[in-house]
Amino acid sequence: MNHDICRCISLKADGYPADFTFYPNFFSHEEQRLLLSAALHKLDMSENRKVRRRQRELLASGTLKLLNSIEQVFLPDEYYTFEEGHYDNVIRRYREIHVSSWPDDQPELQRLLQRLQELHPPVPTQTHILHLASDGEIQPHVDNTEASGSWILGVSLGSPRGLRLENAEDPSDTFEMILPSGSVYIQRDSTRYNYKHSILLRGDVGLTRFNGGQRLSIMIRVRQNYLVHGILG
Repeated sequence: MNHDICRCISLKADGYPADFTFYPNFFSHEEQRLLLSAALHKLDMSENRKVRRRQRELLASGTLKLLNSIEQVFLPDEYYTFEEGHYDNVIRRYREIHVSSWPDDQPELQRLLQRLQELHPPVPTQTHILHLASDGEIQPHVDNTEASGSWILGVSLGSPRGLRLENAEDPSDTFEMILPSGSVYIQRDSTRYNYKHSILLRGDVGLTRFNGGQRLSIMIRVRQNYLVHGILG
């Protein structure tokens, strides 16, 4: 039995809700570091000069610990500019950026991205990076599926957090699980349309406790203009 799952709704034989696929150990530790470093670089390039200078000074000081854990790839919270709240109040304490391309001079990174592409339908996609502060969280919500399609793929990197799915019509119909670093999930169709999802700050799922910590997710969706022109039918 997987003790990191709270089984409160009707589940498939694999222990997960309908229209939900989970790969708990999709990326190795080294692969996670590569993906996380590339994603953080994208975000850091959008910081102002003062923040980037402080980051460079910290890295040059030699005071950071050796990278024994994936969480240590992050700098301390105060070296990032986190937004206090999203426009719709769903996300708290975060940075985000839309990614149009990744470096093409890093073949190993490209190989990891190709592995992700093999998990989802062969349609044009858009990629979004979301970085939560140590005290950041995502409140329960249903995405605007008209703008982003019937499926979403998420890569979790950094501190483990809890994922909660809650039936939009029946709050007693819930599902909770741990999203460890290096895991990938795909949420589609009924689970995407009918369930609110949230990323919890702290709590317990089964026998596992989580207590904040920086987390970065790489989210892949169907490209919006691909949907607008009705190509999906």
